[in-house]
Amino acid sequence: MKTFKNLILILFIIGSNYINAQFEEKFYYPKKEWLTIDIPYTKYFITVENDSINTLFFKPKTNPKATVLFFHGAGGNISTYMYIIKPLIENNYQVFAVDYRGYGKSTGKPTHLNVAKDMEIVFNKMKENTGIKNSKLIVYGTSLGCQIATLITNNHQKEVDALILDSGFASFADVAMLYAPKKAHLPIKKFLGDIYPSKKEITTIKNIPKLIIHGKNDKSIPLAQSELVFKNAQEPKLFFNSNKGHLYALKLETEEVFKQIDQLLTLQ
Repeated sequence: MKTFKNLILILFIIGSNYINAQFEEKFYYPKKEWLTIDIPYTKYFITVENDSINTLFFKPKTNPKATVLFFHGAGGNISTYMYIIKPLIENNYQVFAVDYRGYGKSTGKPTHLNVAKDMEIVFNKMKENTGIKNSKLIVYGTSLGCQIATLITNNHQKEVDALILDSGFASFADVAMLYAPKKAHLPIKKFLGDIYPSKKEITTIKNIPKLIIHGKNDKSIPLAQSELVFKNAQEPKLFFNSNKGHLYALKLETEEVFKQIDQLLTLQ
C-alpha cells in the first residue's frame, strides 16, 4: 500500500487545485490486475448508477461460525487481500468481500461520497443472500476499509453482531495531518474532517462487540490512531496489539488473532 505521507505532500504542493472531490479521490489506489484465487467462490455484480460493484462470496467446507463482510484497504483489490480472507475461510467463517468502484473487476471511479453510498447498497443486497440469512454478521475493515466498516456498522446496528477494525486510522483528516505541514491542517480539517471518521462514528455504536487490531511495527499508520478509536469505543471491546507490520496480524499471528475473533461473538 502506498504511504499517506507521499499522498499528503503531493496534495499540499498542488494546493487549491484539490479543494474539491479530487482531493478525496487521492486516497484511493485501485488495482485492476487480478491475481489467481485458488479457492471456490460465487461472484455477484451489484449495479450502482452506471457502474457495477464486484463482490465475491466464499464459503467454508463446513457450517460457518458467522458471515464476515470484508472491506479492503486503499490499494489492490479482493484478489490481493486473499492472505487475510483465506485464513478466515479456513477457520470456518464465510466471507462476503467487496471491491469499491474502480477496483479489480468493479467499474467506475471511487470517491468518498460514492463509496459510502455504494456500500449501503451492497450491504442491503448482501442481506438478501439466502446463504447469509440466519447467520451472525461480522463487519471487518482493513486500513482505509476501517472507515467504511465503522460507518456501515453504525448505520446498521440491529443487523451487525460484531465489528473488526484492522490497522485503521482515526479519520481521513487525522492521518493526513500526520504528514502535512501545520499550515495545511486547517484546510485538511475543513475538507476531510466530516468524512465518516471512525473516531466519531464508533462512539455511537452500542452493544456490539468490537475487536481492534494494530501492529507495533506498522510503518504506514501509527498505532496511536487505532488506540484513539479504541478509547472512544463503547464496551464490549478488545484490542489486539500485533507484533507485526501493517495488516499482517491475521497472516503471521493467525492462532492468536482467531482466539480474539472467536471470543467476539461471546461478548454480546
